[in-house]
Amino acid sequence: MIDYIKKKDRLSLHLKQISTNIWQAEVAVEASLINSIYKQTLKAFQRDTILPGFKKETIPLSYLEENYKSSVTNNIKNYLFKHFILDFLMDEIRNEKITLTNYPRLTNAFIEKNKEATFTFDISVATPLLLKEWKYFIFRAPKRKRYKDLDKQVCIFLKKELTIFKKRNQNEIEEGDWIFFHCELVDNSDQLITNLNKSSFWIKINNKYVKKPFQESLLGKKTGDTFITNKLYWQNEFCPDEESNRYSYKITIKKIAKGNNFYLESFRSAFKLKSKTEVHNKLIEVFSFRNDTSQRKAIIEEVFHLLLSKHRFEIPKHFSVRRQEEIISYLKKRPDYNVYKQNEDFAQQISMLAEKQLKEEILIDQLAYKENISVSSEDLKNYLYFFNNNRLKEFIYFKPIIEKIEESDFPLQTGMLKQYALREKALNEIIYELTR
Repeated sequence: MIDYIKKKDRLSLHLKQISTNIWQAEVAVEASLINSIYKQTLKAFQRDTILPGFKKETIPLSYLEENYKSSVTNNIKNYLFKHFILDFLMDEIRNEKITLTNYPRLTNAFIEKNKEATFTFDISVATPLLLKEWKYFIFRAPKRKRYKDLDKQVCIFLKKELTIFKKRNQNEIEEGDWIFFHCELVDNSDQLITNLNKSSFWIKINNKYVKKPFQESLLGKKTGDTFITNKLYWQNEFCPDEESNRYSYKITIKKIAKGNNFYLESFRSAFKLKSKTEVHNKLIEVFSFRNDTSQRKAIIEEVFHLLLSKHRFEIPKHFSVRRQEEIISYLKKRPDYNVYKQNEDFAQQISMLAEKQLKEEILIDQLAYKENISVSSEDLKNYLYFFNNNRLKEFIYFKPIIEKIEESDFPLQTGMLKQYALREKALNEIIYELTR
């Protein structure tokens, strides 16, 4: 049985294999870090709580600790989970080249003052595959349609998008942009709390959500700018009815990915393109359609057909059941869910889709690990760029089900985003090698 421990920045990860495909992951947080956050949380409650007979910010901390214990604890759990726990877990799983098959499932979270905190997860882990030398596989990519009009469409698209992009202020945050920022907890005097780690997030300045206070505060900022805010909201995973914005943070803008338009350098970087002709031909892939399927999607389908024909393996039943739950949960939020559900083969289609997704993800993750492909914040930036334009979205194959990337109003944790960006980078690398 595997027993693995890794420590970093007062966090530690203990992995234990429970059965062939089920592991337990326990992330522990040192008591000194818990005490720092506990103290600040009580002070935040003191600042925000109004009780008859007490002047503002004079309620004894001991009273709050005793009478608001559950709320205080839930806020601390949520803060740790959003800022450190999940990202640390996902980064270490990637570092150890462990192939997850579904989202980690939190089963328990324990927090108490003066004690080490623990977050326990069940994780589903795929059995390692015996990978073959895929670079030598013979691959014939689906051809584009030979309409001259397609070339004209691409030329018009490039000219229009590049013209618009040049007119935008590349160093200033505007509506539609993706922002990568560091986040640090501050006290009630806006001073950094010592010995706390920085956390990092991406957020989209959506037109739909631009009236949100935090998104509004980002508008007009530039890379390197810092500011203090208490308007940063998260959904409270441990008590959805409670507020999760008790804290104040120092925000530092690290990267800006301009929204809505085509960015040539990012496009070249993502696909290793060296000339205008290569850029043109790559764009043709999302302009050329046959039977409502783009050339890009047809290429990907053929790549996975080839790879999976060379690597045959079965998916454990519980992997598929869990993924089906996630797919149905996602579909229920769509207005046409009831229409889908009426189809006689709905359950079978969901089952087939779950198995397809799992096999492709398992294979691409293990190929990425074998080729030592890593993912940086720049790769994440390139990945998110593709969501900014309806035409370019066709290049994205691996999309998170749970995180609402295209409708994001909450900050997105980098740990899960990196997993999808890694898959996309590995897929692009495979296509590049097989088609050159």
